[in-house]
Amino acid sequence: MNPEDRFAQLWTDYLEGELDDQSLAELRELLAADESRVTLAADLFQTHRLLGLVVEEEPSRQDDFVRETMAKLPSDPDDFVGRVMSKVRKTKPADADLRGAGGVDDKSHRPYRPPVAAVGLWVAAAVLLLAAVSFYLLPGGPNEIEIGSTGKPSTGNASVGGEVRLASSARATFFGELSPPVGTVLVPQREYVLMTGMVEVAFPAGASAILEGPAVFRVTSGESLALDVGRCSVHAPDGAEGFRVDTPASRVVDRGTRFAVSVSETSVTEVHVTEGAADVYENADPAAAETNTQTRLVGGEAKAFSTARGINVDAVPFDAGVYRDGLPDRVVSYEASEADGGGAELLRSVTIQRGGRVMKIAVSDLIPARLTWFRATEPRAFLCGSQELPVPSTDVVFDRSLVTGVINPDGSEQPLTSDPIMEGDSGTPGMAFRFDRPIFNGPGADVVFFDLQTFGNPIDGDAFHVSPLVFREGLHSHTIRHYDLTMESPETQVLANFYVHLFAQPADSVTQLQTLGAVQQRQAMRFRGLAVGIDLSDLGYAPGESVDGLFLQDALDDKHMVDPVFIAGLPELK
Repeated sequence: MNPEDRFAQLWTDYLEGELDDQSLAELRELLAADESRVTLAADLFQTHRLLGLVVEEEPSRQDDFVRETMAKLPSDPDDFVGRVMSKVRKTKPADADLRGAGGVDDKSHRPYRPPVAAVGLWVAAAVLLLAAVSFYLLPGGPNEIEIGSTGKPSTGNASVGGEVRLASSARATFFGELSPPVGTVLVPQREYVLMTGMVEVAFPAGASAILEGPAVFRVTSGESLALDVGRCSVHAPDGAEGFRVDTPASRVVDRGTRFAVSVSETSVTEVHVTEGAADVYENADPAAAETNTQTRLVGGEAKAFSTARGINVDAVPFDAGVYRDGLPDRVVSYEASEADGGGAELLRSVTIQRGGRVMKIAVSDLIPARLTWFRATEPRAFLCGSQELPVPSTDVVFDRSLVTGVINPDGSEQPLTSDPIMEGDSGTPGMAFRFDRPIFNGPGADVVFFDLQTFGNPIDGDAFHVSPLVFREGLHSHTIRHYDLTMESPETQVLANFYVHLFAQPADSVTQLQTLGAVQQRQAMRFRGLAVGIDLSDLGYAPGESVDGLFLQDALDDKHMVDPVFIAGLPELK
């Protein structure tokens, strides 16, 4: 290991508090030997902070963290810390001031040069950043959802030209890489490790397989899939008969059917046939596979297969619930205009799955909402958008821009259990909004919600509570902690640059948001537009019930607050 790599490794261990006295002395010697390592230390610290790997996340305490720990190193720790922090500040000049005022987190991003022999954490971090940059910055790409004329999901149509493609995905996360964009050709024989969420894989002959994380799978041909562990649901329509799923214990061959295959960590394979028939063969000897039918299952049957001492077949209760015929309802993607300086700006449409139907909804067809209540208890940035905001400025959260909004509302760790108070000094912290006309509780999401986010913030989105404006028996608050489109979703777009408006005192009303003085601060790095659908059923509303408005609070589960930049109701589903 060369000295630079060794320094990077020691500094990484140091930031994570895992350096012993001997290694600390070695780090001190390396620092003293080469002045350029101060710059490297700053780069690594900045990357460490961007990835949220430092012990403390609050900016002032981060600086204290460096000072306290570095005080043990060189003979002149103040000088060293000053030089390190000056390098950090050069990457993001207004960071400390902005966040000290409670603004949107503005974590500048400097290129990271991973040391060749650094620990696995740094390799994983570098892969994550490189993949993120590639997915977000490369123009074009096969990341559009094809919407059928019937409005149905494009199952199977995503596979063209004899290639196996990713047809759709829902909150999918893969080990060591970002989720491939929809339409990506999957590499034959490559091992894909789906950690969470679901993906749908489309095969050339029309078969499709929905895999649920955690799962490890490989595409073995244009008409077969290998499932090492996890669960998949297969639909093989007419013309796709013979499609097969290989597991460590068996080979499941379609005979015109719908079936689900589950593989445990001990390689026990369960097969549940929902419709049609499937033949299951012992897979220990591929050359002899399918020479003799081991077991035929028909609709409504299920069995477990293991190879502990030869092939073992055991009857298990059939469970129709293990078969999944589609991905969950969700925000699939969105379209937006590009700003002059680059980045998404004005929302044009939202593609969303509701009741199993995928549809694109123009922004003009969404139901606008108006801010009716706002109360914060501490000064911070409450508005974002252009340097000069429209009048009234509080309308920005409901215009079509994805970089304007009423951000950083206050909140509560515990969600509301009774009507929010929306008057006087004892008013409930948070924000309320009313729709221009009632929205109706239909299948899937009824409200679409967009949030600003950047690296260093929660990957899955800022958690928030959404509550009824008026409680009654059966109604309750709902907490959203995982967005449909997260920082890891290929469909999440990089946004245009914007300003935040910093308030010197808390705004405890909508009027104060419009009248209190604020200082404008331009953001130094690009944010991304995360999105999630809000289902009124999750708040206890009955199907078809109408709703006039909702109350929103940050969940106060971390140092980051929710930053709404667009909220609207979805039109009633016909």
